[in-house]
Amino acid sequence: MTVALLTLTVSCKKQSFFELQRPPQSPWNSLTEFERSVIGAYSICFETPGGWQNSWVVAKLFKNDVADDMATSTPGDQSWGWYRDTENNNKQIHNATFPLYYQTIAICNDALDFVASHNGDPYPDISEDDRKYNFNRILGELYFMRGYCYYTLATLFGDAYVPGGPNNGKQLPLITSFSRTVDKAVKPEMGTTEQIWNQIITDLKQAYDLLPEQYIEGKMHISYSAGRANKFAAAAMLSRAYFYMGDYPNANTYADFVITKNGGVYDLSEDPIQAFNKSSLTAGKESILWIPFYDRTLDSPPWFASVFSHLSGDNPCPWSASVMDYSTLQRIGWMPDPKNDTTITDIARRDKRFQQLYYVREPANVPANQQVAGKYYETRPNLTFRTVLDNKFFRGPGLRYTNYPEIRLAEMYLNRSICQFKAGNKGAAADDLNVIRKRAWDASVAGMSYESSTAFVTSSNITEQMINDERLIEMFGEGDRIDYLRGLKEDVGNGERGPGSVPYTDKGFVWKLPQGEIDYNQSMH
Repeated sequence: MTVALLTLTVSCKKQSFFELQRPPQSPWNSLTEFERSVIGAYSICFETPGGWQNSWVVAKLFKNDVADDMATSTPGDQSWGWYRDTENNNKQIHNATFPLYYQTIAICNDALDFVASHNGDPYPDISEDDRKYNFNRILGELYFMRGYCYYTLATLFGDAYVPGGPNNGKQLPLITSFSRTVDKAVKPEMGTTEQIWNQIITDLKQAYDLLPEQYIEGKMHISYSAGRANKFAAAAMLSRAYFYMGDYPNANTYADFVITKNGGVYDLSEDPIQAFNKSSLTAGKESILWIPFYDRTLDSPPWFASVFSHLSGDNPCPWSASVMDYSTLQRIGWMPDPKNDTTITDIARRDKRFQQLYYVREPANVPANQQVAGKYYETRPNLTFRTVLDNKFFRGPGLRYTNYPEIRLAEMYLNRSICQFKAGNKGAAADDLNVIRKRAWDASVAGMSYESSTAFVTSSNITEQMINDERLIEMFGEGDRIDYLRGLKEDVGNGERGPGSVPYTDKGFVWKLPQGEIDYNQSMH
């Protein structure tokens, strides 16, 4: 065999004989095929099955547990619980989350490289309508998904952004083109905190410029009708990102755009529950970006749906649930004294969010003969106090087939409220806070209108704590809390852990990179 190959080699006049001879082939030969690139990005990011192996689910669940005003599972678990134990409990989670987000980024990079290799115009013969409503839209979605992924990676695995600070610590691989060689794959550029956040803003602004405001039937690919990113989703993510960076004027600008320019497509006219119980390819009126987990053709739900849900049959699933800690329940007025007097107050009862989206978990030490039908009693003996957990997700058939509202209009009102407050515009801040409170107000329980109640906020009595607490009530369980607290650029309180606080820059908020990344990423050695 060796002799034959040698003879063949000598007889060949050109070294190219041994090269693979075939014409270059485009990975996406048509605009319809190009649509698959961004569909693949959504699929990897949001719908990869496997329970704890789903990156998005994990990020949402464990972002909740690090804050000062919520705790995991039982009162014996302090507020930072599993989330902070990065050396032990979260290895499996880190190993799932990190690569799946970078897989999504790789898909986006590959498609964007393809466009760049054709000087930005791989389909010169398409119609102007296709260019505007489909090609540019797909580009916008690719930039959106890359920016979204880097946002999530930066808030999980990166240091907090410090306004005016150096932000020069190298944090994460910053990959903006597809790694087509082994050397590039194992030696990626490591981005600093500043570079990562600049990339997030750049990508989301590209998305904002390219994306349409809404799906247009007959002009856009039919798959775009099911919850994917539009201009308002990009603006909402820009508001999130700028707030996290402490750039409140820009955070306010993009939140205001979403609120004032959407033409009535999004509003808060529905009860809070309506954003969370859609079990068809529809969304609540306030859902700006939503993830369609419902599929009428499925015989079984997505594997991870039961993990993200806090329900197992008719009962809460306590090991996956985040609960409000006791100091929070007392501060917001839902229980007078959660460790001694667990009466549910009128303040809670008149709040539609408490009625519709939260679940009271009764303590385990209630004797069986005193238990009330229809209530859930903890089975573990160490839960001896009444508490409250969220019951928002997967409320459709089988408690699993439900669309998830990833970005809601309420968040934008709350963003604008805190930004206006910090700018000294207390009247505007109060107006936005009143919108949120009024939507949740049940006049039939309260016995009066919201405007005539003491809950009504004015420029003279509004405080930052009011806004912060209202956000906790509204967004509890949606993975918002720690990003919001770090965005305030204030120390994070200890809650049930006792007096004192922790700087928002504390390394305890930063997840450790997977060991495989540390071992094989030569740029880190």
